[in-house]
Order: sequence, then structure tokens, then C-alpha cells
Amino acid sequence: MSDASWLRLDRRMLVVHPAVDLVKLVPVLVVIAITGGSTDDRWRLGGGLLLAVAVLVLGVSRWFTTTYRIGDDRVELRTGLLRRHHRSVHRDRIRTADLTANPAHRLFGLAVVRVGTGRREGGEDAELTLDAVRRGEAERLRALLLGVAPVDAAAPVPELARLRWGWVRFAPLTFSALAVVGAVWVGLIRLADEFSIRPGAVVLEQTAGRAPIWLGAVALVLTAVVGAAVVFVENWWGYRLTRADDGGLELRRGLLTRRTLSLEGRRLRGVELDEPLLVRLGGGARPLALTTGLRADHQAEHVGAVGPAMPRRVAHRVAAGVLGVDPAEATRVPLARHPRAAVVRRLTRGVGPALVVAAVLLATPQTPADVVTVPLVLVGALLLALDRVRALGHALTGEHLVTRAGGWVRRTVVLRRGGVIGWRLTQSLTQRRAGLVTLHAVTAAGRGRYEVLDVGADRALELVDDVTPGLLTPFVIGARGARSFVRR
Repeated sequence: MSDASWLRLDRRMLVVHPAVDLVKLVPVLVVIAITGGSTDDRWRLGGGLLLAVAVLVLGVSRWFTTTYRIGDDRVELRTGLLRRHHRSVHRDRIRTADLTANPAHRLFGLAVVRVGTGRREGGEDAELTLDAVRRGEAERLRALLLGVAPVDAAAPVPELARLRWGWVRFAPLTFSALAVVGAVWVGLIRLADEFSIRPGAVVLEQTAGRAPIWLGAVALVLTAVVGAAVVFVENWWGYRLTRADDGGLELRRGLLTRRTLSLEGRRLRGVELDEPLLVRLGGGARPLALTTGLRADHQAEHVGAVGPAMPRRVAHRVAAGVLGVDPAEATRVPLARHPRAAVVRRLTRGVGPALVVAAVLLATPQTPADVVTVPLVLVGALLLALDRVRALGHALTGEHLVTRAGGWVRRTVVLRRGGVIGWRLTQSLTQRRAGLVTLHAVTAAGRGRYEVLDVGADRALELVDDVTPGLLTPFVIGARGARSFVRR
């Protein structure tokens, strides 16, 4: 290793870190101020001030106690005041070097560099964080650690996608955005209950008898729609996806917190097109990249997402662009149908539970509710089962294995042949009787759902031999009829 000198973070972090920490401490200080206003509880206010001073001291101390250096073969980081940590990562193990900048960082021209090794089990050496360095230095470090040329702002870069504001219509149809809105509502209600703030409850009690039910439903829907749109804007403002000549991807997005995600082309294993039921009914889909080096820790968005929910035709084009092929050779390739036994199994698994529920409802009659509930349950189950039958399919092209399945969330997965390093063949009791198996492709991209569901046993072995020649022997027979074929 070269004798690289130890470097410190940017001095401006002496202002940024204490300010950010104090903002995080505001709710605690507010609670202390409200609950400690009496003469006998003045010590609580004093304790809050001491806590704020301690946070300021800790934030300032980070600059004095944090140093890093980048050598020819290692990246090292030393941190800690009372307990010192010395972490070292070999540069060959670096998978990502991503940049983020919250409003405070952006105000002072700083950015956070997160160096990831791609380890999914976490651990101290899973990620190194340099918080914070100058924006220009952060871009240089990212390019250096990933072994790519520095970005030239004047040079044209092939663009795969850019934000279109019409896509915001898909935001209320995504479960993640609605979950965020629900979490905010629950937090506000709990906060109001904690401080006995109940004017809203009083108003509701006084008007509940006069206001129609549909008015409350409309208010709830409008709140969800507006909240989902706000979440969409914050996450995907300035969205831009570009692809370099070597296949590497760069994703930039974010309103308050700017995020820059870089994916190396040589680590790309394939793409996935997700179509949740509501988004699919709205004519949308969402593209994702299947690549090594991505970790799910502390990320609200789906790992590997290279764009928001967008029109289906655009999503197909983006997914194909990530692979550098035509959509007709990727997510839009014609798929082979599965055996008749697979169709019967899909219908049985979809309608069977609904028949049990309907039987229970009819056994405990609650007319006239059952007249509406039972048909809805049966018709809904049948439609979902037919949708799963329609989605089922697979194809093998010259470069890719394409699979599609799913009901609530339809997934079209395109895997590069070279990215498949092994297989698991599973067979349940019902599949064994029908002569079907499920293929699970094993890749270095992690524990994804890369499955060929309910395919004939002979066809499954053909796919294994075509995608990974010579891998059929030796094999290991596991429990429950599972067979694993892994490249050594």
C-alpha cells in the first residue's frame, strides 16, 4: 500500500453536524419544556440545555476525531472520541460509492460519500461513510473508488430517462407512498393524544351526526393523494438516469436530499419490471436493476429502483435501456406458456381459499350481507387467479432468461445468462403429483425472487442445461424434494 496521507473531513462540517443534531433534538427539547415548566421541575430544563450542549460538543468533536486515507489497495477510516474505531476496506471489495446531500449539506456545498462493500449481513466493514466532504471532492472520490472517469458536465451523456410530471398520477397507486402518509397520520394522532390535544376530536363528535359518510371518505382520499404526491416530489425531483458506454448507470434524484447512485455495468445481472395491481390498472410499471453491491439498510425506496412508477411503455424502454438491448429482446419478448397442469394449479390455489371463506359465511348466515359479500369474494378470487394464469410465462433468448409471474405484484425478470451461477429446484407435494417444479435462479445479485414457476420437469432441466451448460452434475438433493445446482 502507498504511504497516502491521512485526511480530515471538510471544516464546514463543524457547522453542519451540530446544526443537524440540534434539529433532531428539537422534539425532545419541546417535550422537556412542556413537561418541565413548574418551579419544582426546573432541573428538567437545565438537563435539556446540558443535553443540547453535549450534542454540540459531540458534533464538533467529529471533525477532530475523524480521518481517512485512500491508498492503492485500501480505504481506511478512523473515528471515535472515547472509543476509537479503525476500519479498513480493500478496494477490490468496493461495490458502490454513492453520494447524498441533505439541505444542510447542500447549503454549504458538501456531500456524504457512502462506500459500500455489498455485504448484506451488515457488519462494521459493510459500509464506510465520509460525512462530509466538498461536493467536487466527493465526485472525485466516487470516480476514483469505482475506477471510472470523472464526470465532465459539458460532455453529452446518453440519457435513458428524465422526470415527467405526468408520472405523479401513479404516486397514489403505490403502496409505499400510502404507507408513508398513514405513518404520518398515526404519528400526528399519537402526538395529539400524548399532549391531550383533542379539538379535532371534539369537532368530529359535534359534526358526526350531520356530516355524510362520503364526505369523510373523500377527505381521506384527498389527503392520501396529496400526501403521496408530496412524497413523490421529494423522492424523484430532478430524476435523471444515464448510461455510460461501459454499461454503468448513474441515477440522480431528490428535492430536499439529493441522491446520486452509481451502478457498475459489469456488476449488472439483469432487470426487473414490477407492476403492482393498482399501478398496473393505471397503466404503469416500475423498472429495477438487479446488481451486486446494493444493500437495503436505511433505504425507504426499493433496492435497485432506477425510476419511479411510470407509463408501462416507458418502463419497458428504460428496463431494456439498462441492459442495452431492444425491448423486444427483453421485457417484451414473447413468452412460452406453461403446461395445463400449471394453469389448473393456479386456479385451484386462487379459488380454493375463497370457496372455504364463502362456505364459512354461508354456514353462519348474515343476510342480506352475504348476498353481496359471497359473490364479491368468489368473483374477486377468480379474477385474480385468471390474472395469475395470464401472467405466467418464460422465454430464453440468446443472452437472457426471461420469467414472468405474480398476481398482486406482477414481476417480469430478465437475467443475463452469465449472471446465473446456480439453481435450486423445488417441488411441493401438489407439484410432484402434477409433474411440475419451480426453478430458482441463483445470482450474485442477492436474494431476489428469480423464479420460473410451475414449469414441466423436463423443461426445467432443459433450461438449466441451456443457461448453465455442464452444471447438472454433480448435484445435491436437499429436503422436501429440493435440488441445488451451484457453479463451483
